[in-house]
Amino acid sequence: MVVVFVPVCSCFESFAMPISGFRIAKYDNDLHLLNDQVVELLRATRDAMVQACEALNERNVEKAELVVHNDDFIDHLELMVHKTASDLIMRYQPISQDLRQILASMRVASDLERIGDTAESISRRVVEIGDRPILAVRRIGALASLVLDRFNHLIEAYETRSAINADDIREHDDDVDKAYYAASSDILSMMESDPSFVRIGAQLLSVAKSLERVGDRLTNVAEQILFEINGKTEFAHRPRVSADG
Repeated sequence: MVVVFVPVCSCFESFAMPISGFRIAKYDNDLHLLNDQVVELLRATRDAMVQACEALNERNVEKAELVVHNDDFIDHLELMVHKTASDLIMRYQPISQDLRQILASMRVASDLERIGDTAESISRRVVEIGDRPILAVRRIGALASLVLDRFNHLIEAYETRSAINADDIREHDDDVDKAYYAASSDILSMMESDPSFVRIGAQLLSVAKSLERVGDRLTNVAEQILFEINGKTEFAHRPRVSADG
């Protein structure tokens, strides 16, 4: 009797290949989706900061209230990033740079959500100040412009995965500190010379501090870009600039 062995495994392999190919394609698509979600969150948070700073400069209460209203959208985007990242880890157990991208995305999203909260906080203070013309608002203008410029630079660094741009943002972190102390010093001088300005001055000092914290969070995001690109986790201590310069 002749025994014929049928290569059963080859039949399964012929069906397995398309499934494997689909899995790889789905994995790549999910990674691209995660990247797109982070970029959308970056842009939404940047836009919120722009609108908050414009509302302050223009004493535009309606624009400030719009920022407060839209904060929920930023919170939603953060949750979507975390969900997509978590699903990627559970389904595919990624390694190497893919894993770094996923972990960095989650950390970036958390920092951006806090920046969104800061934009909301600044806008609420604009509502409290009202539409009265305040010369002192101009004192914060240079600080706000610097922070927004760094934000745009950061978006470009993230989209292009530029280690050079990310490192440049980190290395110039003290520029925001210097601008913060300059603005705070001017506002304090005005408070000392005009007691009627104390209440509004306190609000503006809080806004200036909020902008300085945004600068710190942008630096955190820049460090996450570097982590994703080359796995760098340790950075030289960022010296804090004192009020004396």
